[in-house]
Amino acid sequence: MHEPNVRAFDLNLLVALDALLEERSVTRAARRVGLSQPAMSHALARLRAELDDPLLVRAGRGMMATPRAERLRAPTRAVLGAIARLLADEGGFEAATSTRTFALTCPDLLAPLLPDLLAAMSREAPRVRLEVHPPPGPDLAQHGDLALGRGPVEGAGLVGRTLGRVRWVVVGRRGHPALRGRMTVAKWTRYPHVQIRTGDLRSSVVDRALERQGITRTVGLTVPSFLAAPEVVARTDYLFTAVEELVAPLVDRLGLEAKRPPVPIPDTPVAASWHERVHGDPGQRWFREVVMRVIEARLARRG
Repeated sequence: MHEPNVRAFDLNLLVALDALLEERSVTRAARRVGLSQPAMSHALARLRAELDDPLLVRAGRGMMATPRAERLRAPTRAVLGAIARLLADEGGFEAATSTRTFALTCPDLLAPLLPDLLAAMSREAPRVRLEVHPPPGPDLAQHGDLALGRGPVEGAGLVGRTLGRVRWVVVGRRGHPALRGRMTVAKWTRYPHVQIRTGDLRSSVVDRALERQGITRTVGLTVPSFLAAPEVVARTDYLFTAVEELVAPLVDRLGLEAKRPPVPIPDTPVAASWHERVHGDPGQRWFREVVMRVIEARLARRG
């Protein structure tokens, strides 16, 4: 009796054998596992040599399994199942009971999304914790989980996905003279502006748009946080140019009004980035899906 050398046996042949015994067709078996028909024919030839049995023989327009092949069908499926379980991640993530802490790098302009995010997370995983870091945030390769920004973070081993685009509006208190009627450049530049402090104020999207038009504005107040700006403009004649989708929830609550700026400001892409080191982690995958779902839903709504 021919006895195969188990150590030399190519386990990939078990995948081919399972497909062949299930489909009883080289063409369909090849399609099932993503091989070409010649590759599957070659696998069948190797199986016949290793097992010293024809396994499948012609019967009319189809193929019929030999008695040996029929006996192999259930054990082959069982062995493949055992291998799948062996390779599966045993440290799975259970959202309902997890106490993990997730780190999110988030620019201040996206801060209004946090209540929606926390609500979504607490519904599915009430015991997890969230840490929010300002850009540049922790190194994604070492400590960071997920980063949000104007575009995917570039670097070795990083993965990114664009979630949508945001558009810009000029925000002021309800009844502000600049917001009566049509917004013009003269109205926009007549009043002082609030600006958020970033790493480089000169590179702001708004100022680049103004420079292209040869227009200057007066920045009367620079604040460290997005949340401070709407409060200021609600009680003064200062104006604030901000992302529409993010200030929309504050308009009614603070008595604000928003209009499109009188110069074209390009819509800004918002993207999520993460390191491939955590790409397959079940907990990280859950966290990414929740964050991206919340942001995509918000960006799909025009305030």
